[in-house]
Amino acid sequence: IGNLQTLQLLDVGSNEMTSTIPSSFGNLESLKYLVLESNRFNGTADVLESMKNLTKLLIRSNLFSGSLPEGLFSETSDNVAVDIGDN
Repeated sequence: IGNLQTLQLLDVGSNEMTSTIPSSFGNLESLKYLVLESNRFNGTADVLESMKNLTKLLIRSNLFSGSLPEGLFSETSDNVAVDIGDN
């Protein structure tokens, strides 16, 4: 997936995926919409830091810890949707 550098939407929600977010996701710099909700991802969301074009981030119902990367939405408009509940 990390080789799809022009990918704009990735939805892997509700797939019972486990482990941390793959480091290759950090290559998805064009991504605007990311859905990882309702899986069993754990660890931090640091790999998302390079995704500066995100406008929708849905990571509800996982096992994440820590905070979101500081510059995550630095290059997006004011219209951003984030759902990080139940982590």
